[in-house]
Amino acid sequence: MNKVPGVNLEFVREDDFVEYYIFPQLSAVDGAAEDVLEEQVCQQLSEVQAECMAIVQQKVTERSYIWHKDEFQLQARTGSAKERILNDETNDDDDGEALPPHLHGITHYGDNIGDEWFIVYLLCELTRLRSDFIARICDADGEFLLIEAADVLPDWASPETCEQRVYLVNGELQLVQNSPSTTKGKRMPMATAVQRICLNPTLYRCSKAMQGCIEARIREFVPAQPHLATHRQIVELPQNAAVLLKQRPALIASAVRAFCERDTMDAKALRVMRYFPPESTRVRTNVTFTRCLYAMLMHSQYTPERKVGWQLTNAGNAERYKEQLLGVKIASGLEILASQAKREGEKVEETPAWRAYLRSLQSKGYFRDNIEGSAEYGSLLATALEYFKSNQARFRTAPRVGAEILELLRTSDSEKVEQLRDEENNLQPSDKDDWLSISAEDLDAMLQERYGPKKLYKPNGDMNAAEFTKQLSEFLEQQSNFEGIEPPTDGADMLDSDDDEPTPATGASSHKSPAERKREFGAKVKKNNSMRKACQRNSLLKEDDEQDSTHVRNFLDFVIPEDNWDSTSEMSDYADEEDLERNFDAALAGSSSAFGLDHNIKAYMEQMDRELAQTTVGKSFHGKSNSRTSNRTGNDDDDDFDDIEDFEPININVNTLKNMMDSYKSQVGGAGPVSNLLNAMGAGMSVAAAAESDKPKDLSESAV
Repeated sequence: MNKVPGVNLEFVREDDFVEYYIFPQLSAVDGAAEDVLEEQVCQQLSEVQAECMAIVQQKVTERSYIWHKDEFQLQARTGSAKERILNDETNDDDDGEALPPHLHGITHYGDNIGDEWFIVYLLCELTRLRSDFIARICDADGEFLLIEAADVLPDWASPETCEQRVYLVNGELQLVQNSPSTTKGKRMPMATAVQRICLNPTLYRCSKAMQGCIEARIREFVPAQPHLATHRQIVELPQNAAVLLKQRPALIASAVRAFCERDTMDAKALRVMRYFPPESTRVRTNVTFTRCLYAMLMHSQYTPERKVGWQLTNAGNAERYKEQLLGVKIASGLEILASQAKREGEKVEETPAWRAYLRSLQSKGYFRDNIEGSAEYGSLLATALEYFKSNQARFRTAPRVGAEILELLRTSDSEKVEQLRDEENNLQPSDKDDWLSISAEDLDAMLQERYGPKKLYKPNGDMNAAEFTKQLSEFLEQQSNFEGIEPPTDGADMLDSDDDEPTPATGASSHKSPAERKREFGAKVKKNNSMRKACQRNSLLKEDDEQDSTHVRNFLDFVIPEDNWDSTSEMSDYADEEDLERNFDAALAGSSSAFGLDHNIKAYMEQMDRELAQTTVGKSFHGKSNSRTSNRTGNDDDDDFDDIEDFEPININVNTLKNMMDSYKSQVGGAGPVSNLLNAMGAGMSVAAAAESDKPKDLSESAV
């Protein structure tokens, strides 16, 4: 985001926040004064806010969700000039357009990124239940929904072209595009984007692939799915602490964070333990954590001081010792929170946050030159103070949570105490925490499942040689610049100069394309597109050198017929060879000396064939099985084509894999061309598999 608005009003906003908007369609109010109109709009927003929070509370209860830091909150905003000043932000877009009436919220998720995606799930459900809602969500990184779907974004999408263009409508992702007349890369005002979606709610719907990425990310929050992000553990707590967590299970998040983020001032409170003394009665109870909170608590090193009064079981009983140590940590976190509670009678006007907020309002002209102490000044000051208090209530700061803990301790419920004693004999067993330890193999499997290519591997995990060769060829055909590999363009951009025009639909063979003529002979055309692109970009190929460039294209479009050893007509094979010779001679006939394309090329190729025929290079390639050769019987003297009959077609896929493995092995585990190429393709190679290539056995596709 370009700016962080409301830094004085929302003084706790950090980099771990997610910001969300809900734009409802309100009923029109005409012919009313400005004050009356604003009041009616505010009333409608309040009704929508209550409806949304009821739905959110239902979803949170269904999942027994524990917020890590702040909860989901919505605040009504009418978009008036006075309210924008009170928000300590203009809330205007670059074009000066004020936002329409909406609901706004900010949630800090701390170390648990799951809260951010749970809010995405809530917004999807809200927009699905209310089709007139348009929601937007972003965080410190901007449009993080597009980051999740980065692999399937359209070609035009980039951080510059997608800012403030991502919205949720009817539970689906929508990406607003610019019109052709709009300046490319200019940030679109939210008011404009919302208006466009209202006019056509389905026009900007994203592809199924993009929507699938978001749905896969929030699938864990669907009620039908098991909630794997929670962990149930038996802990031994002071009785009043256990009662607190029974009444407010969400307090476990604040307690864990307070303990893990303790400082020297908090350590002084832990030496006293005024509110949760160690000598008090302790009970064993079930406590539900999120996995994030449990991992934080387990990895926070702490040794209880005996002089404070903590007496733990011998560490030989590992499970019981863990229950007691976790109980000490939780009780210590609750103690820190209680010690940070605001003193009774402390005024908001004396806090540094209010003084900074007041200075901001004065600099923006909120009091409209009214004299301090006047009735108008006092009314505006009271409005600002009330607005400040309502905003601060949205954030669960440590002093606020501490005040809640002290209030609960004063109103202790005796029934909860009896309930805890009864449940102590029927506790549910603790969940296994082996998920805390991840081996290197498990991590590789997780990364492969999350980011690895699926098409390169067969169901049994072996590499698909044909697919590997195909993707390698496609990868090498792509262009690259300083930003990396360019995405493939449309088919129209890949057309050759001689293919731009459609082929006339005539029956004469002279008007047929080269591809059609070669298909009649049982061959296929193979063109070197990357070489052609290089020649087209070469400065030597100018418009006035059209004749020379034509010769170069003819050479690059040189047709190589496929193997046709099993042809039923031997004479057709001879015809193919004669036609090949004529095409080759014609391609070289007009060669320009500037490019070195003359008849000597044919001589070079013939000399190369003679030299290679005297070597064993051909035997180093792995060929395809030839049933005709293995089943051949009879007199070889009667066959004038022994060399053709003995020919074994080369398996290009397997040979490519073998050469890649040999090159990979020569790197001796270090960086090299093969490993870099495979990393760019998203593939990997096993060292053991590469070593197996030296064994005297037939190479198979499963060697990678």
